[in-house]
Amino acid sequence: MTLICMPGQRLSEAERSVIEYINRQQGIINLLSISDIAEGAFVSNSTVSRAIRKCGFASLSEMKFRLTEDARTDQQAYEMNRILSKSHTECLETIKRIDIDAILRIAQRIKEAEVVYLLANGLTSVVAEEFAFQLQCQRINVYPIADSEMMRRLDLLVKPNDFVVILSVRNSTPELCIGAKLAKKMGATVAVCCLTEGTALDEVADIAVYGCSQSIAPNRLFGSTSRLGLFIITRTIVEYMITQNE
Repeated sequence: MTLICMPGQRLSEAERSVIEYINRQQGIINLLSISDIAEGAFVSNSTVSRAIRKCGFASLSEMKFRLTEDARTDQQAYEMNRILSKSHTECLETIKRIDIDAILRIAQRIKEAEVVYLLANGLTSVVAEEFAFQLQCQRINVYPIADSEMMRRLDLLVKPNDFVVILSVRNSTPELCIGAKLAKKMGATVAVCCLTEGTALDEVADIAVYGCSQSIAPNRLFGSTSRLGLFIITRTIVEYMITQNE
């Protein structure tokens, strides 16, 4: 259903912006408050309320109900909206949980370190590879490590002025914690970017940043967990560093 103005009603430019924004966000409309819509359309809360009334709805709740009910008539659209809502939730929750001070400290240590080691395992190593590439483009001496045996012998590589960054969804790989402890033993600084709080990595981290993750519908072989939160965290670090170099 496309939200349109009722006959006989005239929309201001600001109100038209509200309607256009709502139509673009119908997949996640149930997650948005009136303040979220106002911020997204760059208008006031009262402007959002007026625009909704001019479309024939008494309140935001009534509009959400109608849009959702219409979406349910198309099962494919409904399922797609459900999936998009999960991604939306992950993004919002990760942004809420990010410690800005921790991000600043990580960025500073990356610039100061002689070598930056990125530890990640399994599918998370894909995030580490992209993170490493973006840092290498900034002339950072960085090495991603996904091999468990190398993590177990990290003390043979790490020096006191090095920086070790661990990327993990829920710290289900023991070698990550082993590598972190060995790095600390050698005098290096350790940062943890994890989508789960309360793991053993918390005890050894000098700096910690947390995000949010949700499960992905299992395929025929195995289930998986989204790493979108880690992409958001690493992107934030990279983009901040780029702005500081310009």
